[in-house]
Amino acid sequence: MGTARRGFWVGAGVLLLVGALASSGPAHESFKAAARLHTLIVGGGPDAKHNQVAIESNVRYVSRLLPVDATSRVLFTDGDPLSKNVLCEDPDEKTYYRAPQIARIDGPSSPEQIQQELFHLSNDAVSTPTSPVLLYFTGHGSPNYSSQYANNNYDLWNDKHLTVKDLAGSLQAFPKQTPITLVMVECFSGAFGNLLFKDADAKGDLANLNVCGFFASVAQRMAAGCTSEVNEANYRDFTSYFFAALTGTDRTGRKVTGADYNHDGKVGMNEAFAYSLIHDDSIDTPVCTSDVFLRRFVESTDSEVLSTPFRTVQSWASPSQLAALNALSDATGFTGDDGLGRAFDFFSHMRMDSDEPKEVKTLRLVRLAKSIILGHRLMASSDEALKSKFTALLKLESANPLR
Repeated sequence: MGTARRGFWVGAGVLLLVGALASSGPAHESFKAAARLHTLIVGGGPDAKHNQVAIESNVRYVSRLLPVDATSRVLFTDGDPLSKNVLCEDPDEKTYYRAPQIARIDGPSSPEQIQQELFHLSNDAVSTPTSPVLLYFTGHGSPNYSSQYANNNYDLWNDKHLTVKDLAGSLQAFPKQTPITLVMVECFSGAFGNLLFKDADAKGDLANLNVCGFFASVAQRMAAGCTSEVNEANYRDFTSYFFAALTGTDRTGRKVTGADYNHDGKVGMNEAFAYSLIHDDSIDTPVCTSDVFLRRFVESTDSEVLSTPFRTVQSWASPSQLAALNALSDATGFTGDDGLGRAFDFFSHMRMDSDEPKEVKTLRLVRLAKSIILGHRLMASSDEALKSKFTALLKLESANPLR
């Protein structure tokens, strides 16, 4: 079993939400209200053996969190609600297959169907271009080694693939004004942060899109979330923590608090992201588009950045970043003004695919600290155009399309 196949077992989750999602109504209903959310949810593994029940659970969980006036389209496995292709495990750890328990399935998770759904959504967006779009993918991912992880795959039913560049091409028709949020929770999903750039070229200029994204793992690592265990109370993955923080309700219906780090009475996606960095008790190493933006446009070396005193980094952090920075520092033991230097030294001797809890949280800490420092450097620079674009991205990341 190679790395990519291991990824099938460890990383699951991609949901594509665009604009407004309605639980009923005609297919491809036109945008009728500028504020309505339109959502596309894509779920399922590449085959029944890798279509664990947790993936199906993600589809149900996110679907029931959508606003009542939202419109939605759900693509799942082969598109047949009667196919017994969901892998489950009973209390005796014996596996079995059953049909999906999803309220509606609008089609298969195929490259052609995704392209068609996005085509209709982009056409509808022309009439009300400011309507928000949410795209959520839950399933499996595999690395693209030849691109050095820049053009990784989201793995679709029947062993088909959707690459970063494929998805970039399908988003080009959306109006610049349309706020698009992408949440992907599969292995190697961080590569999809390259949707920020023209033709998804990691070295290119910014694309003419109003897009932000949140991903369960860096481009080089697997993610959690594809268990065949039925009991959702035991799930530990990015979807569980991110959406629980964003909506205040976890997947078992329990109330979730503590993510309103700036105390403004609401929770944005940036705060849900920080909550996940702190609380996600798994191998996940979450990434957001502002991380990708800063590493593309602000030059520095890791050692240079992480020699910055910890108290200085704290002073530059936003409220949500500060909460995560402090929590990860305490969890790893890298405290004090020399903490980041010691964390970086520890990180430099780690294996990128490590699943040891301290090493996973150290990777989160080092990446977060670097983003804070790079963000400060950018905002202290004289590049007003780039600062304006970064500020717009932060504003999009701080929104909450589900509220």
